[in-house]
Amino acid sequence: MNRLSTVAWRNLKRKMSRTVLLAGSAAITAFILFTSYFFIFSMERSIAASSNRLGADLMVVPKGFGGQAGDMIISGTPTRFYMPETVLDRIRTISEVQIASPQIYLQTVSAVCCRTAGDFPVVAYDPKTDFTLKNWVAGDKKIGKYDLIIGANAGGENYLYHYDDNATEEWITLFGKDFLIKNLIFPTGMGTDKTIFMQMDAARELNHKRDNKLNFPDGSISIVLVKTQPGMMEFVKRQIDRMNLNVDVVKGSGLQETVNKQVFPVKMLSYMMIGLVLIMSALQVMTMFTAVISERQKEIGMLRAMGASKMVTYRLLLMEAAFASVIGAAVGSLLAGAALYDNRILILQLLQLPMLFPDWPTGLLIGTIITVITAVIAVFAAFFPVRSTLKLQPYEAIREGE
Repeated sequence: MNRLSTVAWRNLKRKMSRTVLLAGSAAITAFILFTSYFFIFSMERSIAASSNRLGADLMVVPKGFGGQAGDMIISGTPTRFYMPETVLDRIRTISEVQIASPQIYLQTVSAVCCRTAGDFPVVAYDPKTDFTLKNWVAGDKKIGKYDLIIGANAGGENYLYHYDDNATEEWITLFGKDFLIKNLIFPTGMGTDKTIFMQMDAARELNHKRDNKLNFPDGSISIVLVKTQPGMMEFVKRQIDRMNLNVDVVKGSGLQETVNKQVFPVKMLSYMMIGLVLIMSALQVMTMFTAVISERQKEIGMLRAMGASKMVTYRLLLMEAAFASVIGAAVGSLLAGAALYDNRILILQLLQLPMLFPDWPTGLLIGTIITVITAVIAVFAAFFPVRSTLKLQPYEAIREGE
């Protein structure tokens, strides 16, 4: 086996131009496969994670405001309405409620955020119970009391370029207080994109200061986002209705559906590209190896005439295809991974889709799998022209190769 692999390696080195063509074909295939699956994996990872952060099963708002709540999961509405915080306490007494997280709708402010001017609704959220924002942000930075999370259209388009650079800071003054912009929310296509989110403790602290512009009632909230146990949404809704809390309970259709609709065309295009690339790669390798085997018929015939069996010749030729494709696929995967990771901010900016890129170990695993798949395709495609040639008798192969 070692001797055979040595011979295969020497054959590749002897005909460098032929080897470069085979390896180049594998590199292009691996590059496209890696890029396509990388996008699919990033979007699937984002969507899978979103099941725990976007799935507000119910939204509880003051009586008469249910229509305004509509289908929003993370509200960016500038409308100010309030209800007693005791509503939240009552909802939490229902055993079938997994999480109940409040938000307070504050003022809509005219400001410049990350060099983006506009009118931005400000919403206060509870970081201890929040399940609609904390994992939807880019990265995993710890958010402090006076730190903000901004939507993609509230300056996030500019902040996205350097959100992971700890040396760069963006500040904004709200209600007489300087806040540090700590993170941003991926584009959702909803009101969240233009909303600024601050922590509820900071909002309540500012509400008690003089000359503030908040002026919301003490001990009040605007909305309660409720996540129920699986299959218990209708039951919890009826339970809240029976409590006579003077509220409207709205079913959350879920941002999940919106996100799925956004990424579905890209996913389908990526899957189609993967399928086409696999077919193209197999045909390309088969064509190239047909030409290579035709060129080497005399060499193969002489090898057979010297006593090499069909099996040994099979293994030698397929080993050459495997070596060339593994080298090419490894290079292609490495280049694709480096390009994608190095330009991840630009990709997020251009696509405007929720994507959670895998870490480097996962990326290396994807690259390894792509390399193996590419090599297997190359060996499988090379099998047919090799088999056709080895059907000839040694003297026939030598004669046709002359």
